[in-house]
Amino acid sequence: MQETLPVPAETAIPNSHTLCIVPSSWADRQDIYNILMHSGIFNQSDADCVDGMFGEAFNKVSDDNYRFISCREGDHLLGFACFGRESLTHGTWDLFWVCVAADARRKGAGRALLAEVQRQAAHKSVRLIVIYTSSTDRYAPARNLYESMGFICTAKVPDYYAEKDHLLIYTQRIARKE
Repeated sequence: MQETLPVPAETAIPNSHTLCIVPSSWADRQDIYNILMHSGIFNQSDADCVDGMFGEAFNKVSDDNYRFISCREGDHLLGFACFGRESLTHGTWDLFWVCVAADARRKGAGRALLAEVQRQAAHKSVRLIVIYTSSTDRYAPARNLYESMGFICTAKVPDYYAEKDHLLIYTQRIARKE
């Protein structure tokens, strides 16, 4: 049985009483792949990368490995996030992936996923969350979400992904909760 994690009221989808964030299950694997493939943002190599990370997360469960959470509305998977400890750091997590199905965007699912990552970080002695993202226009909604949730763009690496596609690094310090 999956543990249902509470969604803060300010992140819930308006007029929805069934939005919940849960640890991803093995049964979510194909839906996560499909969300990526139909996102209009990511491609097959991205989906294959996430699929490999997903498999590793379930085959080698540990605090040092990837964590996946899913946002559901009833039986429908709206999106997911993948995050975890950054190797060779003390108390730093990376948000590797956050993706919401195209038909569920701008309804609070991404905000709920990111809020849950922040909540878990605060309870796990994480001091810093880092997000690596693209500077292209198609990533503007994600960057707007990160900024609205308190992340700050702290670095830019010009032409990292491709010519005129810069790497933007967002960070957020986490206040630890006991």
